[in-house]
Amino acid sequence: MKKTIKNNKGLSLVSAIILIMILILIAFLFYEIVYVDIFDLAADEDKNNDTITVATQSQNRVVTENLTNEVNSESNEIINYTNTISQIDNNSTQIIQNSSSYKYFYNQLDEYGKKIYDGFEQNKENMKSGTYAIDFDTRFNDLLNTPGGEETLNIAFQSAWNAYTYDNVDIFYIDVEKLTLTTRTTTIGNSSTHTVSLSSGSNSTYLKDHFVSREVIDGKVRLLEAMRQEIGRQLQGYSPYQQVREVHNWLINNIEYDVNLEAQEPYSIAGALTEGKAVCEGYARSFKYILDELNIPCVLVSGTGTNSNGETESHAWNYVQLNGNWYAVDVTWDDPVIVGGSTGSTYLDDETRYRHFLKGSNTFLSSHFENGNLTSNSMEFEFPMLSPTDLSL
Repeated sequence: MKKTIKNNKGLSLVSAIILIMILILIAFLFYEIVYVDIFDLAADEDKNNDTITVATQSQNRVVTENLTNEVNSESNEIINYTNTISQIDNNSTQIIQNSSSYKYFYNQLDEYGKKIYDGFEQNKENMKSGTYAIDFDTRFNDLLNTPGGEETLNIAFQSAWNAYTYDNVDIFYIDVEKLTLTTRTTTIGNSSTHTVSLSSGSNSTYLKDHFVSREVIDGKVRLLEAMRQEIGRQLQGYSPYQQVREVHNWLINNIEYDVNLEAQEPYSIAGALTEGKAVCEGYARSFKYILDELNIPCVLVSGTGTNSNGETESHAWNYVQLNGNWYAVDVTWDDPVIVGGSTGSTYLDDETRYRHFLKGSNTFLSSHFENGNLTSNSMEFEFPMLSPTDLSL
């Protein structure tokens, strides 16, 4: 039988050329989606000559998210690649953890609250599923075998959640009202053993309604991380004071106060930074979110504020540490609502723009009143002690 030998060199060459063309096309699409749509880094300066030039127009963000979702559904390889690109640098994360505001509220918890907080932190990725149950096993058995132990555990749970979301402002997709703390008790004779878990309980999920899947959450997180890392890159070489000032100004120029609560997430960084609309808590969380990237100690503060009209309402702001002292910053009140819209494209004089910027207790606490009782059924937290005097501009 005669053996036939085929020449596959031509076919291999064609295959190689096709593969190269496909790789070039993927690279081009990745450039268009990530660098053009997300960053939209235009070289021109705006009216206020701001240093930070990250694009935040709502329409561009919606287009970017839609394109990202389409890519995610069609190509696992591109998902993995973009995940790698947008990961936080390990060294940067370590720097943040060394900050004096890292786990500021965690450090005030009792031993039970810290165990629950640790459970949240260790299962951060797992909880994006909305159904993952955190099993504490018999970790609280001794507590639950003492009088009043169940009430103490409930307070520890609420306190731990408050501390966790005040220290980690990027947790915006979980509805705590849907989280269920479950205790199972087994009694043999005079001995009872208690196991504790956190789950969605009778709910199908503990995610907020508009975060329907892990993929939606991851897409939003990647976009937010890309934005704050770009801001951090642009502010390299600036002094801490200059960085705080530029972030303060950038938020004022790019967020509109959500008077009618039109945004899906007006209380979080998602609403403020990807929808361009927020209320005071969204402003304050965004300020901390970016300063954490810059390794500038910053904490979220809540309480009430009395405005120039004598009206008192629930309010949120920040304390920032510079030169070893703590100063107050209220980005929301430095972004007043102006007739005809927000101040996004309106010039603000320095007296208005910096009225609540890096202030000491003598001036700031005359209109702002702290309240460490963040929610009912929680411990009372303490906030940093402010410098008596303002930081001079």
